[in-house]
Amino acid sequence: MPDGGTHHKYYNRGYIVSIPVGIITSLWEWKFGLGYVVGYSLGRYVDPDWDLMGTNAGEGRMVNEIPILGHLVFGVSSSYGSIFRKHHRSFWTHFPVVSTLIRLIFIMVVPFVFLDSWGINLVGNEWYLFWLGLWAGLSHADAIHYYLDITYSGV
Repeated sequence: MPDGGTHHKYYNRGYIVSIPVGIITSLWEWKFGLGYVVGYSLGRYVDPDWDLMGTNAGEGRMVNEIPILGHLVFGVSSSYGSIFRKHHRSFWTHFPVVSTLIRLIFIMVVPFVFLDSWGINLVGNEWYLFWLGLWAGLSHADAIHYYLDITYSGV
């Protein structure tokens, strides 16, 4: 199985596709296109290996590269890891789209509820298109991860 460095190398190569997809979809709906690029970029930190107990490469980058917020989200990822620790590389934690949605819900429930209680609506005015783009972009990053997990021979 590939290590975190291998996953990251192929993730970086994925920008060759994700940037043009984001630009092209922005011509149709800019919020979706923006969400797509942001979602793919989020794959640098929020990867399917959050289901491991301990720190993985994505979590290490998150803590080192994003002051304060990275530490807070590391607490969320550690909770996710403790809940899904017995399901590493399962359908629920690694299969693109499905596992992506589970992680996004896990990350976003508290901020959405908190901000909504203050009257800040993050889905009104068609901002749901941004969130759909974010989900699609992160699913793209997860698909690369999943593909490497099922095909990588270490050569």
